[in-house]
Amino acid sequence: MLEHDALISEYQHDKSRSREADALQTLRKVASLVKPIMRQRGWRVGILTEFFPPEQNLLGLNWNRGQKICLRLRYPGDERQFLPLEQVVDTMLHELCHNVHGPHNEAFHNLWNQLRDEHESLIRKGYTGEGFLSEGHKLGGSTQRLPVREAQRRARAAAEKRRTLTAGSGQKLGGAG
Repeated sequence: MLEHDALISEYQHDKSRSREADALQTLRKVASLVKPIMRQRGWRVGILTEFFPPEQNLLGLNWNRGQKICLRLRYPGDERQFLPLEQVVDTMLHELCHNVHGPHNEAFHNLWNQLRDEHESLIRKGYTGEGFLSEGHKLGGSTQRLPVREAQRRARAAAEKRRTLTAGSGQKLGGAG
């Protein structure tokens, strides 16, 4: 799916694990929730990917200042269960800080706290992410576009059919008289 404002070039999920579609959806949702923060700072990420490292306490990695960001999406003890979305978003904010600061020093933590505050402000304002996270599908009708005159003719015919079907059945609603 092509994005209008692609701040993240590519999404990758672990196709060998269960619930792979949920993993991809989670990556897209996390990205959607932090995009205003990324856009404001001009940050881009090459690849946003799921990973499941053997180190149970490792939640994320940032390679080469955002060229690739890896996020743990699943519980270490049960790969079928996903971590809470807010925890993964916080890890994403942490990893984005590494686009500016390498070590976990005071400047890093100050930026991380600032990003957390900005994210919380967005959530309080009702922000739930950007647009739809699927490709979308046209509902109903055919894939061919009708000429305007034919669409009008069909609408008139449908209205006439409704009129004749309901003829004589009209009653005043809301009581007698």
